[in-house]
Amino acid sequence: MREMNDRLRSALYYPYIHIRSESWLKATLLCVPSVTRIVPADYTPEDEPIIEAYTNIAGQNGPLLQSTPPDMPAASESQRRLLLKLREHASAIDKKYDRKHAPAVDEYWIHTAKFTGALLDYLNDHRLAWPSVDSHAFGHRNWYALHPTLGKAVMTTLGLSIARDQQYDIVTADGEYHEALLATQEDSIFEVLLHDPTNDVTTTRAQTRHELGQLVITLSGLKLDALLPGRIPELQASPNFHSFQRLLRSAASTIDDADDPREHRRQLGQEADQIITAWRDTRQDIDKDLAEVLFEGVALGAEALK
Repeated sequence: MREMNDRLRSALYYPYIHIRSESWLKATLLCVPSVTRIVPADYTPEDEPIIEAYTNIAGQNGPLLQSTPPDMPAASESQRRLLLKLREHASAIDKKYDRKHAPAVDEYWIHTAKFTGALLDYLNDHRLAWPSVDSHAFGHRNWYALHPTLGKAVMTTLGLSIARDQQYDIVTADGEYHEALLATQEDSIFEVLLHDPTNDVTTTRAQTRHELGQLVITLSGLKLDALLPGRIPELQASPNFHSFQRLLRSAASTIDDADDPREHRRQLGQEADQIITAWRDTRQDIDKDLAEVLFEGVALGAEALK
């Protein structure tokens, strides 16, 4: 039962609301049963129709794309603890992260509804946050800009508290929208703020597993574009697909947090045979037409992955 519960963990999308890439969302849903994003209660995401469709398709954990509010008790309590530490070390924090020490052009924005009122008031009063407009933002919302490191500390505090309380994994977008957690434990967030502001590349096991899954899927030649959103629950229900997910979880637990992508792939190669086999066997459990569309181009194997 413990393994089943672990396999069914949803993924918390960090730190954004809007999904920038349907291909990313599809690939993620081949590694987790659903994706959840942090959405203020009084805000309706301004999704493209192709993304909105995922909110109306039910899988193992309910809709494939779900929402959770930022003001749940666990999240509010974590921001209260962060506020206490900011006050305790006000002199050091203000000298590092006030507006004078932020990039000349605002680089990091947070939706106002993601702050508790007390935290936002404190940040505003100390010139650690200020009203701003993100010219590249999705949606019509109110924003506050922060020093990027302090902004990541706020969002990491929020994300970790929600993930811990709701039993989520945490994944982030790829490409230009990728943002790593500032730390993987709440107690470490403030230490990074005080002593090591350049440490902004922390990767969770869930993110590693997500990356491994995408690598396997890509190198296997899967026709991701041919996968219609409505067929994803069928694929997720495949017994062999569950084996694929279990092997991803096992492989991710053995991968070191290496910065070198070549080392990352070398370690994955050690698990390549079983992962590729489980992924290919998935086609045995799904309708023939879906299997033909998805797996027609699957020709590469473990050696290619290595």
